[in-house]
Amino acid sequence: MAGCGGDDQPARTVTVPADGSVRVVAKEYSFDPSAIVVRGPGTLRLTLRNEGSLAHNLKLLSDGREVGGTPSFPGGRSESVMLTVMRGDYELVCTVGDHAELGMTGTLRVD
Repeated sequence: MAGCGGDDQPARTVTVPADGSVRVVAKEYSFDPSAIVVRGPGTLRLTLRNEGSLAHNLKLLSDGREVGGTPSFPGGRSESVMLTVMRGDYELVCTVGDHAELGMTGTLRVD
């Protein structure tokens, strides 16, 4: 899941407990971590820290349909959102411009 552009660091996976929280860092054009595993359904607090120079967001998609996420916001800021997640696989994407096509994607799996 390494993105195009960015600094070519290897993709990283984090595991969080059910009803936990996770912090994702956005840069041009990647998320770190790019894979999140949640140990059970519940409420997930997701914080996006934009360390890029462009505006970014993080949207959670299920079967191509948006189920939540952060607003778009400029670099140097953080935004948090509470998401209710059920068992299954989700896609993480930045929906600003062509950022997803340039590699700003990831996965979230709820076991």
